[in-house]
Amino acid sequence: MNKLDEVIGEAGRLVEPTLSEEKEVRRVADNLRRRVEEAAKDAEGAVSVELGGSYAKGTWLNGFVDIDIFVKFSTGLSKKRLEEVGIEIGRRALEGHRWFLRYSEHPYVEGVMDGIKVNVVACYNVAEGRWQSAADRSPYHTKLILSHFNDEMRREVRLLKRFMRGTGLYGAEIKTQGFSGYVCEVLILKYGSFRGVLEAASKFREGDIVSIENVSEEQVKKLFRTPLIILDPVDPARNLGAAISLEKAASLVLASRAFLNDPRMVFFKGRDADDVHRQLEGSPLLGNALVAVFRHEPRMVDILWGQLKRSEHRLTGQLSKAGFNVLRSASASDEGGSSGFVFLLESLELPKDQVKIGPKVDMGEDVGIFLKRNRDRVKLLWVGEDWRVYGSGERRYYWAAELLEALLAGKVSGSGVAPGLKKEAEASSKILLGGEALEYAGDRRWLLEALWKVVSTDEYSFGSG
Repeated sequence: MNKLDEVIGEAGRLVEPTLSEEKEVRRVADNLRRRVEEAAKDAEGAVSVELGGSYAKGTWLNGFVDIDIFVKFSTGLSKKRLEEVGIEIGRRALEGHRWFLRYSEHPYVEGVMDGIKVNVVACYNVAEGRWQSAADRSPYHTKLILSHFNDEMRREVRLLKRFMRGTGLYGAEIKTQGFSGYVCEVLILKYGSFRGVLEAASKFREGDIVSIENVSEEQVKKLFRTPLIILDPVDPARNLGAAISLEKAASLVLASRAFLNDPRMVFFKGRDADDVHRQLEGSPLLGNALVAVFRHEPRMVDILWGQLKRSEHRLTGQLSKAGFNVLRSASASDEGGSSGFVFLLESLELPKDQVKIGPKVDMGEDVGIFLKRNRDRVKLLWVGEDWRVYGSGERRYYWAAELLEALLAGKVSGSGVAPGLKKEAEASSKILLGGEALEYAGDRRWLLEALWKVVSTDEYSFGSG
């Protein structure tokens, strides 16, 4: 047996749920289904209740399981009433347990029952292909996988999911923009095995099409322009790859090559906090890390990550506009009341003086504006050989930490922080540099991971050297 087979065999033992775990999950699923059926018994428009997701398909991972319940409604019910009645059923079914609203195309109820995450989702009772909401496809996804998978293929899906988790590529939500559980199932359906998926993925090119059925490549590429186009077997007009970012698609290609070249269990297990901390301590770029953390009120996870991603993008733009070269950046959050941003800069300090390039001298009005804005702030004005006005003077901000602090405190107009976070960031933001940031992140895994992602070379993509 070669090393690749040995590692895949060892990983196979890691991903299979134990008998006791299966028994406990089944107990919770049966209990939840009874409660949902009772709550939906007299509900307006409710037709039936079905189990869905990875539990129903038998593709859930040891230590990672969600239980999805779909409540099907008659097609005559309005979207508004579907949402309202669906939420009420979920609320009643999870009475006595912690629950909250999550959003996809429409809101649904997510909760925790006996330590297991559960979802109660409303959808329409439609014939295949006659979709009225995005969730309508999910019961058909379950039927597809159940009809095509045997125990061996379910094991292969589990291997792929664990690989995706270990390498940080799992999850289609805004936070990750990676590969969903259903996408993993479709990839196994297409390529037959975990190894087959990695061998195919190692050769993916940007814009490649993954389809179970034969399709016209020309027609598909007219419809979709994403890093990977993955057609939903249940609805070929839907591109599952739309949620996958360019970074995550490219990382799968590199991680597949790296694993096939040097198979190791770390691809399935990921790094523990102590190992991550040690790598960061030894990073020659840690001193160029700029970190901002702040407190905020809890909010729905998808909304929070949308606000963080937008803020990160705009803050990066502000730093760049001021002359700082931002090499990489990331958002971070404990998804409760603490979040932050990590930036890796080429340099945390710029020269105090800078040259400002003005308009050409024949642009009279623009020259006047340039002089009005800069005359009192520059030490020297001159005309260049390119017919332009130039000025040399001291920068307003030449320390990156000082600029970021001013941006988060609202002292710079158009700071870029999303409106939903702006006031809380202004009131509680804290700026950390290099080793200070690492010390602060020590017992905050959410921040440690983001710092590692930005400052360290991704071993899963590029190998360990």
